[in-house]
Amino acid sequence: MITHSLSDSSALALNPTSGNVVLTGQLFNIRGIGQDVNVAWRYNSKYDQRPTLSMGRLESALRIDPATSNVIYTAPDGGWYTFVLSGSTYTMPPGLNASLTKISTAEYQLRFNDTGITNDYQSDGINFTLLDSFDANILNPNVVDYYYSNGLLTQTSDTQGRFITYAYNDPNNLNQPSAITDNSLNRTVNIEYGGGTGRMSKITDATGAVTTFAYTNGKLTSITDGRTNTTVLAYAADNWVSTITYGSGSSAAATWTVSHNADSSLSYLTDPNSKQATYTLDSTKTRVLTTTDPNGHTASATFDGHDNRLTTTDGLAHTTTSTFDANNNLTKITSPAVGTAGAEVSFACPTATGDPLLNHRPNGTTSTEGNTSTIQYDANTKYPSKILTPGNAGGTPQRFYQADALGTTCGAKPGELCRSTDGNGNTTTYGYDTAGNPVTVTPPLPLGATTYTYDAAGRVATKKDGNNQTATYSYDANDRLTQIRFGTTCVAATCVAYTYDADGNLTQRVDAAGTTTYTWDAQNRALTKTIGGTTTTVTYDGASNILTFTDPTGTVGYAYDAANRLVSLAEPGGSCPATPAYPNSTKCTGFGYDNNNRRTTTSYPNGVTNTTVYDNAGRTTSITAKNSGGTVLDSRAYTYTLNGTKDGALRKTMTPNGSLATTYTYDPVNRLTSAVTGTSTETWAYDSNSNRTQATKTGAATVYAAFNAADQLCWTGASTGTCTTAPTGATSYVYDANGNTTTAGAATQAYNTFDQLSSYTSGTTTNFSYAGPRNDERTTAGSTSFLNGTIGISQQTTAGGNTSFIRDPQGNLISMRTGAGASFYYTMDALSSTFLLTDSTQTAAASYAYDSWGNTTATGAQAATNPWQYAGGYKDTTGYTKFGARYYDPTTGRFTQPDPSGQEANRYAYVGCNPINATDPTGLDGWDCVIGWGLTVLGTGFLIAAAFTVPVATLTFGLTAVAYLGGLWTAARACGTI
Repeated sequence: MITHSLSDSSALALNPTSGNVVLTGQLFNIRGIGQDVNVAWRYNSKYDQRPTLSMGRLESALRIDPATSNVIYTAPDGGWYTFVLSGSTYTMPPGLNASLTKISTAEYQLRFNDTGITNDYQSDGINFTLLDSFDANILNPNVVDYYYSNGLLTQTSDTQGRFITYAYNDPNNLNQPSAITDNSLNRTVNIEYGGGTGRMSKITDATGAVTTFAYTNGKLTSITDGRTNTTVLAYAADNWVSTITYGSGSSAAATWTVSHNADSSLSYLTDPNSKQATYTLDSTKTRVLTTTDPNGHTASATFDGHDNRLTTTDGLAHTTTSTFDANNNLTKITSPAVGTAGAEVSFACPTATGDPLLNHRPNGTTSTEGNTSTIQYDANTKYPSKILTPGNAGGTPQRFYQADALGTTCGAKPGELCRSTDGNGNTTTYGYDTAGNPVTVTPPLPLGATTYTYDAAGRVATKKDGNNQTATYSYDANDRLTQIRFGTTCVAATCVAYTYDADGNLTQRVDAAGTTTYTWDAQNRALTKTIGGTTTTVTYDGASNILTFTDPTGTVGYAYDAANRLVSLAEPGGSCPATPAYPNSTKCTGFGYDNNNRRTTTSYPNGVTNTTVYDNAGRTTSITAKNSGGTVLDSRAYTYTLNGTKDGALRKTMTPNGSLATTYTYDPVNRLTSAVTGTSTETWAYDSNSNRTQATKTGAATVYAAFNAADQLCWTGASTGTCTTAPTGATSYVYDANGNTTTAGAATQAYNTFDQLSSYTSGTTTNFSYAGPRNDERTTAGSTSFLNGTIGISQQTTAGGNTSFIRDPQGNLISMRTGAGASFYYTMDALSSTFLLTDSTQTAAASYAYDSWGNTTATGAQAATNPWQYAGGYKDTTGYTKFGARYYDPTTGRFTQPDPSGQEANRYAYVGCNPINATDPTGLDGWDCVIGWGLTVLGTGFLIAAAFTVPVATLTFGLTAVAYLGGLWTAARACGTI
């Protein structure tokens, strides 16, 4: 499905292989304990052919086929699946990981194996009514109940006892609700019907925004959203959607076209730029066997009888294989072979536990390096309770739940997390109110506790942090955050306020940086951003590729090939001919790709070309910069680990041009343990929660480190000791109760109420300011100011001198331009660290070398001018590197602040203690040095436990890419979801 957002609450999904359109919109989403109550509407052009409401799982209907006694399940998107009766049991249909059980003649249960959510239906012999929905993982589950009158749903009760009511008063359709009221906030959505036969014609949401629908011959032909933007659909004679036009009647209008051959074995998708992709289907017309992009590059797949994808072959004919067990659990992924055999990650899934839920839970994983982790589950809640890490390298993280088999209690609802222990055995505890909302999170000392209050809808109303500062949150009727305020009134320094249009696009933000405004086109694409009186502007082509980016320094132009790949970039004042030459005087940069759409060459106007080479598994093996004469200016080459005769996934060596190779080793949880370059050796040791306790280097004194229970670095020094007994001459670190570093040796740091670094003092003081509530959008650092554009920082100004940064549409750096008009071009390694900056004469203006943790050696006239260095981060005068929401200290290999997203078991560790294979450009990535879990309280107020982080990594295959996440692979579906 190709999905296009129509607003922040509605989307249109097109299946180009069937001509089917599924239109969905959310009306209410009431966060619950264990599961939510979602009130939504949908239109499915091939199935129900009319927008209908989906109340939670109400429209996930069941129906008995009288002729066969099979049961037909209709999914929330309108698709349907048939459970075939075999004796007294039902066979799971292809493409659906769910089990159907007949409890009695009048009662059936549908359980989704990946989550354990179970729907209880009552049958009249043919049709079913949904009675309740619950989490089957828990002994005494929290239940969503549905109430009816005369066959019509009149009320839904959620897991906190709140009610949604449904009224039926529209004479055009008395079987569908005309008003839906969330009684927790007394907010109502009104719905009108017409369209000839009672079809939904108008929705007025809780904010007053109106969406209308129009029909022709019984088919939906247009949707007009709250901003009066219109999407138009046309149909072929065989009921396929033939065209979709977004932003119809506006300058942003763009049409997508769908067609097929006579027997529908081939289908075609033509984008608004008239470029066509082709899909080949199997005999069932439900599985895509091949996809050919507009450049003629083909990816293919094979499937088993349950629609599990067994193989994926990319555009270079490299095949990834997946293996499944009898329960349709993913048990192994094998990547394309580089050596004798491809890298493997495997999942152990029990098959005869006597518990159908645990049959879909992984109880072990084996990484590409051959290291095995074991996962244990609580017998009562069926939730993960303990992880046995490989070689005990990460200790034994544990979780304890309300009403678990150990009798744990904390006043919560059954199955809610009461406490968790990390690899070092340090405990975080959680407290709840009577509704089941988490009201206290108490981490290990010396971090302070965080407390929460909630409004009637369960949204966070206030949050008091460890520093005893209270933030108040406000929302509109569609649950959009409108204000974060410290204090009783909204004052710029301690308040951020947001305004939205009728489609939920942010139009204004008011904060310490003043007023920032945004505009959007008729496809809800961002057009302009104005901050501090300065505007940046973006334009698009029909396929939503960025055509131009404009800031005060000029306009950057972009051009694309038939597959929408960027092929050229023109700097301000420049242009790109159809066939550019390199070097050139037109300021044109060109890009080349392989058949997997990976960028392989970047050719700069100065004549330098960067070339990237990949192996069969998609891993980078070399990056080389050459001048126009073919002379190598600099390069980096990489090799990878082996697991016996199988490929591994971690970088084994890195070799700079003309220099010695550095060889790396790792422990069983993939933490970097050594780096050897010639006769120089560095080693690192960690505790069981992956704090770096020791660093040695040939010819230098060993550096020891001590940590407290909150994983905070207490000191580094020349001998061992405890957190409270620092050795003589040690560098000490101090933190506030929110975990922000306030003292690092002789340097002191201060923070504002939003936990943004506001000043750094080491001899002299540097002050910082920001827009928004986090560190991400920094506006000043000392005397330097920044222009944060739509695709990243595009300009910085220091003492009246401007430096601009040219980026591709994804924000990747291309060049740096000084106020004097000189341009310098980037060459970056596999971690996006700049190692070469070349000038107009094709020579090095700056060169950079990094140790394993990002400590930098820089040479060249422009070395200090360019701030983008290690891992693509911004190198500050403080010595820190800024990665999005946080600051990184390469001397300690840690962030100076805890992860604000709460995803990581170790709050401060950088990229899973694996800086050779991973980066964290946002400062928020959920890397863990240990196999554990992180916690976060979402804005809606519910405690979410992140899935186990195991030594596996996410792989994406086909024409998109292969993503190696530091050799830690995570399968999208392994024995269900935990």
